[in-house]
Amino acid sequence: MTNTALNPERYLELIDADTERLIALGERGLTEKIPCCPGWDVAEVVWHTAGVYEHKVRVMADNAWPEPWPPADFDERAEIAFLREAKDDLFAELSRHDASEITTTFGADSTIGFWIRRMALEVAVHRYDAELAHGDTTPIDRELSLDGIDEVLRVMLAGPWWVDDVQTEHPVEAVVAVESGGARWLCDIQRTAVTVTDDTSASAAATVAGEPEQVFLWLWGRAGDDAVTLDGAPEVVSGFRSRLVECTG
Repeated sequence: MTNTALNPERYLELIDADTERLIALGERGLTEKIPCCPGWDVAEVVWHTAGVYEHKVRVMADNAWPEPWPPADFDERAEIAFLREAKDDLFAELSRHDASEITTTFGADSTIGFWIRRMALEVAVHRYDAELAHGDTTPIDRELSLDGIDEVLRVMLAGPWWVDDVQTEHPVEAVVAVESGGARWLCDIQRTAVTVTDDTSASAAATVAGEPEQVFLWLWGRAGDDAVTLDGAPEVVSGFRSRLVECTG
């Protein structure tokens, strides 16, 4: 497995910094539209991030998926205050657990560390959304970006947690390589399964390459094709991108 993971303390630092940045952008203005997310504005991004935090607090506290969800009063919450409280709740809950403690997750990693990583990457993407809306983007940490590439490919795309719920409308069957920061992920994409390996020599029908931040953002649909280097069959690249949309939302 590609060794990209950060230590828990670094993830927590990044969650703290990116959440505060998102709050500051919300205070600057909530009505600005998110250009890469049609129908969303800064208010929706702030509210969504707060809801994700609170959901993971309940998952870790109960070691189970909360049902029903979300609570009825969430719709009444003021976005910025909601995110401030949710951040406090998240850090308070994390302080009650060791990163190695077993809990409910949707990945091969069944530890609290899974959620620490997931929340750092969640808020990195969404503070970038708010920055795009305000025309004021700042860099995403290079190591976090590499880690985010690994997560979106191995956890989101490769599943198999989503297979029963998401039947692909883009049944591209091909091998795609993703290259960044000296690492290579080889994605063998089939209709009902995706396998990701670290193979550095096998050929691929298409390749996505570039700087870690740009590849990370491209995989999440936050950067255009001009931000990365695309090589190979255009229909494979297009199918790969569409499969990513299906499993990342």
